[in-house]
Amino acid sequence: MRGDGGDLLSRLAPYARARHDGSDGIHLVLDSAAGPLRIVIVVGRQPDVPGTWFIIDDRHLATRLASVTRFGRLLAGQTPGPLPSTLRLSPQQKLRQVRMLCIAEGRRMGVAVRRIAAGIYGEHILHLSRNELRASSWHRAFYRDLDGADFYLNGGHIALLQGLKQGGDSLVA
Repeated sequence: MRGDGGDLLSRLAPYARARHDGSDGIHLVLDSAAGPLRIVIVVGRQPDVPGTWFIIDDRHLATRLASVTRFGRLLAGQTPGPLPSTLRLSPQQKLRQVRMLCIAEGRRMGVAVRRIAAGIYGEHILHLSRNELRASSWHRAFYRDLDGADFYLNGGHIALLQGLKQGGDSLVA
């Protein structure tokens, strides 16, 4: 292997879904039949040194180890196996993430909160009085999602991609 990870990168090229060259290394999202794998190849490290892994030892250690195992299988030409259960989102969690991203984008663009809610729950919301609005069944859920959207507005999506934070109902490691 070359010192820049060229051989490793060429072996992973058929699986690469996304690549970002950052100051801390080469970030790759690899596609596999069982779901995406995310890795970072550290800049300046000799990739031809076998068996060196950097794993953050935190409350997500079990999930990180399962991800490393999946990546090792992929490198060996095997199927990586299923995603760890902590990385799978339920349909409700996926829907909530979509709603939070829509709310965050609306807020970023300066759209009024009531207008965002109308876009998600229907135009009839624009015609409700303040009391009717507060009494509606979606009011609490919307404001919970609105609070969760602040996570994305404050750069939380970057922490999610780096595997350092938990956003909404999803856990990313």
